[in-house]
Amino acid sequence: MVTKEGLIEMVEAYMDDTDPRTPLASPLYADLVDLPPMLIHVGTSEILLDDATRLVDHARKAGIEVTLNAAEGMCHVWHFFTIMLPEALEAINEVAGFMREHLRK
Repeated sequence: MVTKEGLIEMVEAYMDDTDPRTPLASPLYADLVDLPPMLIHVGTSEILLDDATRLVDHARKAGIEVTLNAAEGMCHVWHFFTIMLPEALEAINEVAGFMREHLRK
C-alpha cells in the first residue's frame, strides 16, 4: 500500500522546503519526555516497520511507556480491513483497551 516513492512524494508535498528531521514533522527527532504511554501498531510487511521500531526505542530512551504491536504479515493501516481480516478487529480492540486503561489513570 505504501511505497518508498509514494512516501517521498508525500514528504515533498507536506514539507515543501522544510527539513524532514524537524521535530514537529517527525517524532523520531522530537523531545518525547513527559508524553503519556504510547501504543504503536505496525505491520511486519510495511515500509514503516523500521521507523516504528526506531520510534519505540526513542520513546523508551525518553522514559515513555511504550507498547509495540508488530502484527505479523500485516500491511499499513490493516485496521481498515475489518470485513476481511480478523486481525484488524483485534487491533482495534487492542487500541480500545489501551485507551480505557490509560484514560482511567
